[in-house]
Order: sequence, then structure tokens, then C-alpha cells
Amino acid sequence: MHPYILKKAVILAANILAVYFCKAQDIPANQLILPGANHKIPFTWAQDHARGTLNQHAAMLIPVKLKNCPRQFFMQFDTGSPYSLFYRNKLKSIEQRYPQAIRLTDTTAMLPQFRFTAGSTEIFAKEIAVQYFDSTGINWNQDTVEIIGTLGTDLIDNKTVLINYPEKYLSIRSAIVEDDHLQWSDFVYAGRSILLPVSVKEKSTLAYFDTGSSAFELLTDKETALLLSSSGTAATISEVQSWGKILKAVTIQTKDTIAIASQKILLRTATYMEGVSEEQVNAMKRLGIGGMVGNGLFLNRVLIIDIPNKRYCITGNTVK
Repeated sequence: MHPYILKKAVILAANILAVYFCKAQDIPANQLILPGANHKIPFTWAQDHARGTLNQHAAMLIPVKLKNCPRQFFMQFDTGSPYSLFYRNKLKSIEQRYPQAIRLTDTTAMLPQFRFTAGSTEIFAKEIAVQYFDSTGINWNQDTVEIIGTLGTDLIDNKTVLINYPEKYLSIRSAIVEDDHLQWSDFVYAGRSILLPVSVKEKSTLAYFDTGSSAFELLTDKETALLLSSSGTAATISEVQSWGKILKAVTIQTKDTIAIASQKILLRTATYMEGVSEEQVNAMKRLGIGGMVGNGLFLNRVLIIDIPNKRYCITGNTVK
């Protein structure tokens, strides 16, 4: 598995608990243009063998292709990123082998007027960022999964997205067909961040929805995580360096539930961060933000997010 995925998941979790995503940020204007009204884009799962166990749903990977290059690549679909970007080392490797596919200079920070396909959908970027990450070049000698970038919430901005987890595809639409069987709930959309109202232990809060952090079903504060824990189970600890500090992600087994979109869903795990100051946690609480939910919560379900109308719903198996 690409090492960036797990590292990014834990670092982003730490940043969330530091109220990072609530700070004023200069979010660039959306530069992505999708043709037509409706698009069905498949995704596949990256696997992760970290922490001694196999996570079969570590990251959502969308197949992408570049013009004049026959190789199949992937980009991670990540609602934790407000804009899409490519990884410089990957693009540089592609340029060396297929110079007609892409042109970079040592100072290229943006690719202007760039086209690529996601599934069978052509995406036109008026400009798209190119950034350094902990990635090597392309392995041309093996048929490996090569992740060359991130597709952020600009992909779905001002649209309705249906994430069908069991059948592994995104349906991106300009509008949703109304259905009386769908039970809608409101959510908060700010700075291209998706904040879902949830209730844990009968306490209402907001949870940041991040498709880029499948490592966590629910990331919350220590007190809430311990209240959710099942007795007699050992915690799993992951360490990461963030902003010069060593933080620990402590994951606890649970058989409790989370109330979301007027439904109750079983939780398998809850995670909290050690090394984050009380001041940061309390600041987050004052803003009404209780943490983060990832893909693990929805694996047997269909999640529909109607961004223009700031409403969402979940269909599929729930706790009656």
C-alpha cells in the first residue's frame, strides 16, 4: 500500500483535533469541470497491513488515465482535501517515460488547462496543483497500484454525490431524483468541508466526514472513546510525528452505536489522540465539533450528499 495513505490519515486526524480545519484558510476557487450532468465513477479499495492487521478498506482509489500514456494510475478520493492535486515525483517519472503526457519544470506548482479521465469521465482542470509528497517514482517493471494524486471535494462541489460503498462507485449528479423513501438530514458545508451532525452516547455534535481516513470509524476525544469501549479489549496504538510532536492514535474496540441521519449504526472501533493539548480539545468542543467519521462507518450502505441543498441521507443496514 502507498505509505502516504496511512500517514496522511493519522496526521489529518491530529490536525482535526487541533481544530485545524476550523481555522480561516485560503481555499482556492474550484478549477475542475466535468462535462454534462451525471457521471458514474468506479473506485477500488487500497489495503493496509499496518498495525498487525489487514484493513481491506484503507483508501478509496479512483482509476485515472493521462493523455498519451497507456498506464492505469489511481488517485485517492479524499473529502479531507478541499482541492485536487498531483504528486510531483509521480508526474516527473511519467514525464521521463512519456514526455507527450505531461510537461513539468522545476518550478511547476500548477498545471494549466489539464485534462485527465477518472473512470470514463473526462475532467478538465483550468489549473491543478502539483505538490511534493512522500512518494517515489513510478514502478514501470511491475503492475503495481500507483497513486499519483488526490481528488478532493472540488470534484463534488455544488453537486450531489451518491457513494455506493457495496458496489464501489460514485454517482456525481447536478441534482438528485426525489424519492419519498429517502429521509434527509441537514449538514454543514464550509470551506469544502463536510460536517455531519451525529449523536454519541446521547450527546449531539458535529463530525467531519473524511473519505481519506478510512483508518478510523470514529475519531473523538478520549473521554467519549473510553465511554464507548468494550470491556476486556486491548487498544491499538499508532504513532506519528506532527508539527514536531509525537502523537498517538489510540483505537479501542466497541459494540456501541452512533446516531447519524436519523439512524443508529453499530460502531466497531473508536479512536482518540494522545499528545493533543486540552486547550485544543476544548476549543474543538466549544465549536460543537466532536471529531471525525471515515469510510468504515458506511461500508454496507449508500451515502447521498446533496451539497447544493446541504442535506444528506443514508440507505442500507442500520440498527433497528
